[in-house]
Amino acid sequence: MKSTIINRTASLTAHLKALKARHRTLDGEITQEQRRPAPDHAKLRWLKARRLVIRDQLARYEGVLRTLKPMAGHALARQGVSA
Repeated sequence: MKSTIINRTASLTAHLKALKARHRTLDGEITQEQRRPAPDHAKLRWLKARRLVIRDQLARYEGVLRTLKPMAGHALARQGVSA
């Protein structure tokens, strides 16, 4: 179970990193579309909706990670490994 918590924490951290990168990419795409002389409002709506979904996922996974990190640190301490 200890290694499962540690592996899960590492997996969530990697997933969060990927979600944050995708969120930044969407921010850039939204900014770029808004700067066009005639922005495509349907595309903007889709981009913003997608960014919102990712923001919600980020919040959910960050909450899970906040719960798992103390357990993972405790598991590492019990194994004699510094976090």
